[in-house]
Amino acid sequence: MAQTFGPPIAGMCLLSKTGVISGSRAGRSMQQQVETLRTSLAGDVARQRTALAGLARRLEAQQGTTLPLDYQRQLGALSQQSQIVTQTEQQHNARLQQVQLRAQQQVDGALNTALSRVLTLQRCSVIFERDTAYGWNNAMDITPAVTREMDGILQAVSL
Repeated sequence: MAQTFGPPIAGMCLLSKTGVISGSRAGRSMQQQVETLRTSLAGDVARQRTALAGLARRLEAQQGTTLPLDYQRQLGALSQQSQIVTQTEQQHNARLQQVQLRAQQQVDGALNTALSRVLTLQRCSVIFERDTAYGWNNAMDITPAVTREMDGILQAVSL
């Protein structure tokens, strides 16, 4: 928290967009759901890579006892499986980006509506990013009011 400086300036408001998003129910919902999805998708790819690594070790251990043609065929199949896992990872990353974008759009929509309402009530003529200010009068900080208003608009995002 910054040091409070001087009296409030009429029409000048401060907002921490990061503070609103991280403090709102919708923002926390977005972060939790996206992280859960990220962990799930990463776990899926990790399991596939672990299985492939095991197959590669077994294939390498059998190299001396397997006919060269069979070994090359199995090695080619393993390479194809590795490419499939890489494609799966790319698909997961694209899906995660799409989900993050949809969730962020929901949060941004609620934030814009909440901000508009608070700006009208507080009669803000200009808004500055609070997180870049060295100090301010807390009466000028609309972050808590925007967070409360946003909580009334959207409690959770839908992925």
